[in-house]
Amino acid sequence: MPKAIKCQALSDLLAQFPSGQCEPLEESLPRDSFEALAASVDGLHWTLSFDGAAGSGSGGAGIVLQNEEGERVHLAYKLNFPCSNNEAEYEALILGLVAAKERGIRHLKIAGDSKLVILQTEGVYALKEPTLAPYRTTVQKLMKFIKSINIIHKPRSENRFPDALTGGKDGI
Repeated sequence: MPKAIKCQALSDLLAQFPSGQCEPLEESLPRDSFEALAASVDGLHWTLSFDGAAGSGSGGAGIVLQNEEGERVHLAYKLNFPCSNNEAEYEALILGLVAAKERGIRHLKIAGDSKLVILQTEGVYALKEPTLAPYRTTVQKLMKFIKSINIIHKPRSENRFPDALTGGKDGI
């Protein structure tokens, strides 16, 4: 995907949220509304699509969480440290799992275009790079919070939106 289109996708996403400021609620929400929300999230099946990209000195992570009812959550992160493409992919997966955990998601299908990260997460591929060991350990710890999990490899052509959120190969 050309860089201009990736930047346009990010610009379109940011345009949906024009203000970085939050306004406090006029009234507090009843406690039972949080419990009802958690119960409704618990029963839904979600898909976590992720992608990471490394550039010169930094990288980006793009995450899309979508439930079976079509609700979507889009997340984009700038990785302010030097990293390899594989490390950026793991960072994106970890950030997506943290977001799923924070939302109380219990049924998750994980889809990414990094065959290495997907197969290492499943335990099919052994770790050959020692720098990736802490990433895989963190992923395994976070996956324990998910009740049912399915991990699939997705071709890059089907993972375009998370890829656009990464900011491309040059970082965000």
